[in-house]
Amino acid sequence: MSRRTTTSRARAPRRLATLGALAALTTVGALVSAPAAQAGPMPAGDKHKPAVCKRVPTIDTRLTKAIERLGGAATVKGSIAHLQARVAEADKLDRPAVKTYLNDKLTTRQRLLPELKQRKADLANVKTWCDTQPSAAGK
Repeated sequence: MSRRTTTSRARAPRRLATLGALAALTTVGALVSAPAAQAGPMPAGDKHKPAVCKRVPTIDTRLTKAIERLGGAATVKGSIAHLQARVAEADKLDRPAVKTYLNDKLTTRQRLLPELKQRKADLANVKTWCDTQPSAAGK
């Protein structure tokens, strides 16, 4: 190795330490010299409602799609009827391992549908509550 590379490698940690210290001082200096922000009134509007209220439309859309998919016809992938058809096909082809696996998935989906419907009903109550909440502008 040449002497020059050894020297530049030896200086690298000192350079990094110097740059780190300089960055820290710059950050501290900026924070100290920054004036305090004036607290003003928050603008009114839907933007400042509780966070759950902002998510209600998206959650409602997702629940509706999931319920429609699970309740769909046998041609709809992801539906309970489609999975029942797959179980019947596995039984017809004498594939007991596949049938057991699909039956377990079917049981899970059949339990999921009432739960999703309950969540949709609960979400309607949340939406009603959100409609009664004032925006956070007065806080």
